[in-house]
Amino acid sequence: MNLEKVLEIANVCIENELIPTENLIITYKLDKDLHKKLDEELFYNKNNNLTNFTHNDLIEINVAGIIFIFEIE
Repeated sequence: MNLEKVLEIANVCIENELIPTENLIITYKLDKDLHKKLDEELFYNKNNNLTNFTHNDLIEINVAGIIFIFEIE
């Protein structure tokens, strides 16, 4: 799982009229290594390496009103 995949999933949900996206929450449980890798990718994408990375146990992303939650398995 990476940011590109998250955006792709959000796009599929938005484009498919059969999927109601209002109040949609998608939760993934990732192994600890993949979870940390995604957390780092999101952090550096947002912060442009200006601050130090601290890993979060819970990652929550809002993409076009769709909430993605990533937990450690």
